[in-house]
Amino acid sequence: MPNLPEEIETRADLTVFYVLDTSGSMVNEKIATLNAAMVETVEALKDAAKHNGDAHIRIAILEFNSGCNWVTYNGPEYMEDFTYTDLKAGGLTDMGMALEELDKKLHRSEYLNAVVGSKLPIIIFMTDGYATDDYRKGLEKIKQNKWFKYATKIGFAIGEEPDSKMLAEIVGNSEAVIKTDDLDLFSRLLKFVTVTSSKLQSQTKNDMKDIVTGEDIIHQAEEEGMITKEDVADDVVPDSEPEESAKNDSDDEDSAWDFDDWE
Repeated sequence: MPNLPEEIETRADLTVFYVLDTSGSMVNEKIATLNAAMVETVEALKDAAKHNGDAHIRIAILEFNSGCNWVTYNGPEYMEDFTYTDLKAGGLTDMGMALEELDKKLHRSEYLNAVVGSKLPIIIFMTDGYATDDYRKGLEKIKQNKWFKYATKIGFAIGEEPDSKMLAEIVGNSEAVIKTDDLDLFSRLLKFVTVTSSKLQSQTKNDMKDIVTGEDIIHQAEEEGMITKEDVADDVVPDSEPEESAKNDSDDEDSAWDFDDWE
C-alpha cells in the first residue's frame, strides 16, 4: 500500500473487482473489445477517483480461462498507481474456479485489508459462454461470504451464446444481468456501470437502507436511455432460485453492518 496523504487516509477503500472471461471463445473481436473497454473504463475510473471525497478507489482484476489468474497479482491497486495491460484469450471457461478464488480474497485478512476500512465491494462479471467446470460448487461456497452477499454485483453476458442463467445465479438477480451481442454497447455500459456504481457505493453509510444493488445500476442505465428492457436478462429463469435482494435483509439476525465481526 502506498504512503497515502492525510486526507486520503481518512477515507475508506472501495474496491472494484472485475471477473473476466478470457477463454478461447473470446479471441479476436471480443477480446479486443474487452481490452479497449477496460482501457476506457480505467481512465474514467481514475478521473472519478480524483474527485471522490468519500472513498479511495482500488481495482482488482481476475481473469479466468483454464484456471484463473489475478492480473493485479499484488492485490488491489489504487487507481493512481494502476496501468492496464491487455489480456489474451485462450483455454476453457473455469468460472467455478474463479468464484472459489474470489471467495478466498473477499476477507479483511486478504484483499479487503484497508487501514481505515472497506466499503462494500463492487463485483463485475463478464462471460461469453458456458462454464466448463462445476461453477455451482464455487457459487455455493461464496454465497456464504457476507462481503459477496452484500456487494454490488453486475453481470455481462456478451456474444451469441452466453450463459445468462449462470450469471443470474451468480449475481443473485436476473435484472442485474445485461445480455447483448452488441460489443459497442457492452463497451459503453462497462464504463457506465463502473463509474456509476463507484459513485453511489462511495456515498453509502453502511446502512441497510443504503445498499446499492446491481439492479439499481441497470435501472439507472435504462432511465438514461443507454439500454432497453430487451437488453436486460429479466426473462431468464435461473436453474436455481436467485438470492433475495440484499435490501430485504434488514432483519438479518447476524447484524450485517457490524463490520468488525466480518472476516
